[in-house]
Amino acid sequence: MQNFKVLKSKTARTGLAGAVLAGMLAVTNTGLAASSLPLSDIAQNAQKNAILKLNYAGVLKGYTDGTFRPGQEVTRAEFAKIAVLALGFTDEQANMLKGKTVFKDLPADHWATGYINLAVSQGIIKGYPDGTFKPNNNVKVAEALTVYVQGLKINVPASTTSEWYHPYLLEANKTGLYDAKEQPLAAARRDVVAKYTDSFMETPVYANGAYYDKNGNADGTVQKLPVVKGAVASYSKADQKLKLTGQKTEVEIAGNAQVYGTIVTGAQVEYIVKNGKISFLNVITSDANIVEGIVKSSLSYKEFKAIVNGKEVVLEVESGVTVSRSQIGQKFVAVLDENGKVISITISDNAVSGIVKKTSTVSGTKAKREIQLDDQTYELTTNAAIKVKAHPQAKEATGSFADVDKGDLVELTLDVDGKASAVTVTKLSTTQTIKIDTYDNIIRFDGKDYDVLKDTKLYVNEKKVSDLEDLLDGKTAVLTFDEKGNLIKIEQGVGVSAGKLVSSTTAYAAGSPATLATIKVDGKVYDILTTAKLTIDGSTVSATSIKEGQLDDYQIISWKYNLGTNNIVELTAEKQTVKGYVTDKSGKTITVNGKDYVLLSGVTIESNADTNDKEYTLVLNNDGKVKAVTGAEKTVSGVVDTVEVRKENGSVKSAKVVVDGKTYTVEDADVIDKVKQFDLVTLTLTRDGDVKKAATQGKLDKEGVSFIGFETRVNGDKYVFFSNVSTSLKLTKDAQIKYYDGSDLKDSAVKTTDDIDLWVNADGQVYLIVVNKR
Repeated sequence: MQNFKVLKSKTARTGLAGAVLAGMLAVTNTGLAASSLPLSDIAQNAQKNAILKLNYAGVLKGYTDGTFRPGQEVTRAEFAKIAVLALGFTDEQANMLKGKTVFKDLPADHWATGYINLAVSQGIIKGYPDGTFKPNNNVKVAEALTVYVQGLKINVPASTTSEWYHPYLLEANKTGLYDAKEQPLAAARRDVVAKYTDSFMETPVYANGAYYDKNGNADGTVQKLPVVKGAVASYSKADQKLKLTGQKTEVEIAGNAQVYGTIVTGAQVEYIVKNGKISFLNVITSDANIVEGIVKSSLSYKEFKAIVNGKEVVLEVESGVTVSRSQIGQKFVAVLDENGKVISITISDNAVSGIVKKTSTVSGTKAKREIQLDDQTYELTTNAAIKVKAHPQAKEATGSFADVDKGDLVELTLDVDGKASAVTVTKLSTTQTIKIDTYDNIIRFDGKDYDVLKDTKLYVNEKKVSDLEDLLDGKTAVLTFDEKGNLIKIEQGVGVSAGKLVSSTTAYAAGSPATLATIKVDGKVYDILTTAKLTIDGSTVSATSIKEGQLDDYQIISWKYNLGTNNIVELTAEKQTVKGYVTDKSGKTITVNGKDYVLLSGVTIESNADTNDKEYTLVLNNDGKVKAVTGAEKTVSGVVDTVEVRKENGSVKSAKVVVDGKTYTVEDADVIDKVKQFDLVTLTLTRDGDVKKAATQGKLDKEGVSFIGFETRVNGDKYVFFSNVSTSLKLTKDAQIKYYDGSDLKDSAVKTTDDIDLWVNADGQVYLIVVNKR
């Protein structure tokens, strides 16, 4: 990058350092979005512009891995193909000439025979005196230039020196193909060949074969690569049209055009027109020569102060460039010359727009209000004017900072310090009573008409409908718009959602009228109807029992609400919890399940939490911090399948118990001394999953009784009848049936011919039926 001389010595106190200049590369919202470079290794190459054009033209393309390999040398066979395509011939034309050649070292099946035969027919390529072509030899700089001089049909006199190529190099220099930077007999690299090929294809030629030289003598009529070059006089991003200095009319840029670099007024560009529109455009002016900033002072002594990347700098200007007092605080994009002076400047309103990502307020001595758009945060001035539009077509009304919500579209007018001095807020969601016009396909409310487009999504009770007639005329609807003001969604009926977090709760209060309990979600308050179906932490509760703060920081599993009214009709919510063993503890930070959690003030946990056998349940707030902790040793309960104690030489070698099909290792065999098959057991585990305690309950209540049958009653309770039709016991919800050997059975497998044993828990309910052989 060049080292720009931006400042005079007397203004060095506000110096624009090279590092600052290097940071001026991103110029936003000023031009057509540029394409990323199609080749990964050309960004810093001196021949980047030539390579881009040739890649677009299909003359010299990159490799399948996305590289160009500019330093790689070109073989004679490869150059024959490049030269033929540069002349304007096609691959198809070359393929028609594939086969036998006049060169004895070039087999008929060589991939390049068609290109070489075509080049020979055009008189631009010859072999060696011994009749060979040597296709795999590297092409020399002199050889490549000779081919292109012959392609321009230049009459070259015979050499008067021992070097055959001297006359060709002289003619190449006259046309501008060769600048004597490369040694004539050096192998030509791909980037060097690109430079020569680009110059050759842009050299206009008379119909009779003459050419014009680099000093402008003669006017050509034909270019192999019709490139238009010049400085941008005007550019409209909205219309995608530009005009170069000296042009009378604008040229439109095609929607699928390949555009490289930032288009701004004053920048040097080159483009190619296809079907009347620009299909390829490359900005020659380096991004390092394009500066974006805010005008801080008007022009004085051929210089003005500006804010660039948050720093105050002084920019010198060339004659003809002006910056007036009325433009202070406005945005500019300037083009610098090689000395760092401004040669062109475009000034526009200093405004930004976007979707609100977050708002924040700081009170006290450092009071401020901020709006975040994407990753940029803007502070409002103390007297910033705020206007609000209730929907895209609504009239502006005076508003306040409290009216700015996440998801709103805002336009900020910025001052010279980058603070927002004016804010226009457009709500992209509104609840309205709508009138439906199915004939014209429009929705009407608030005196405004909105087109219902083919992409507008229509929902009734969360179900997508396809016809405008499926909506209810004269009823409430929630309408959603995009940033351009297009209607993208209409919803009526009941809304369904999930995954939200409750930020605050108010209590139900009886009275006349009663005050409904509410929750606040995403900054909006929702009423919980007294008839709402509520499931909180797995239990059904009444809406009239909700207390202040009861659901704060809860996660909504699912909910339904009346669209347009924010009345909740159904809600399932749970505490935000994490359960596991503490593996590390440092101050107020604990680690559970590999993740760190911070305990809020007043929340405590045992000092040995990271070593004891307790499994902790953490209750989190919406910031992910711990607001409550409970801990208990982990237990599992179930029916014992088997108990095994292995002894060796009178000593216990190992002990284990299998409960509901899962095996647990026992620390001390004495713990399971009284545990036997079919017991209902509760095991207390260590943090490693070993059994440290075992408590049994249940007993064999009926042994060897006759099985009569099962009965399920209206309320869902299930009973087993035995011995006779009037004797029964209630089954637990998770009652099991096993064969006497411990294998599981289904209800349908138990026959009236079987004898059964009934095991009951402390409540006298059957938790296990064991089927015996009769």
